[in-house]
Amino acid sequence: MEHQHSEEELKNIAKQLSCPEGEHGIKTGEMMHSSNIGMTTSAIDALNLKNNETVLEIGHGNGGHIAQLLSKAENLRYFGADISATIIAEAEKNNQVFLAQGNVQFKLTDGNSLPFHNHQFDKIFTVNTIYFWKNPCEYLAEIKRTLKPNGILALCFADKSFMQNLPFISYGFTLYEVEKVKELLESAGFEIKNTFKKTEQIKSKTGEQVEREYHVVTATA
Repeated sequence: MEHQHSEEELKNIAKQLSCPEGEHGIKTGEMMHSSNIGMTTSAIDALNLKNNETVLEIGHGNGGHIAQLLSKAENLRYFGADISATIIAEAEKNNQVFLAQGNVQFKLTDGNSLPFHNHQFDKIFTVNTIYFWKNPCEYLAEIKRTLKPNGILALCFADKSFMQNLPFISYGFTLYEVEKVKELLESAGFEIKNTFKKTEQIKSKTGEQVEREYHVVTATA
């Protein structure tokens, strides 16, 4: 028999997904890494990384994919920004070699502003974080500020039709259709380059195979 989650439990799941904390947060980070890896790989591929570029990821999770990213070109520099100290500690643990080499760093952020210089990054990407942005227009303005002119942003998110069936989704998530995301980007002064839709099979929290449809939107500053 499937366990029926109480409202309190659903709120906690939503809270952990937006900002993983403590022991439970570490487990959430591992679970998110495995369920997001297909989307993360698609977002990284969409960036079309070139030698010597500097990349920012917003909401990097436990950082299990960073080695894969760094292998895409030579002499890449990676910055990760996350709102969870728990997750940053995990990502640092998983990327000690790169931290020691100085080509990876993580920053704790507030989810509203980015503590980086103007035009610092060639490429920026984010997977499954847009649902939690309090002020999407302001946040996109911040992203644009830190991107080099003509730099590329890749936004990856699951389709509203998939997300709206999840039981915890009514707590703190804002769901988006791809058209709405494109409008947001354009109103923040980005130019849409490409949008593609993918479908993947993932295991749901209750263990059965479900089909998830997601989008990768690339735009230039």
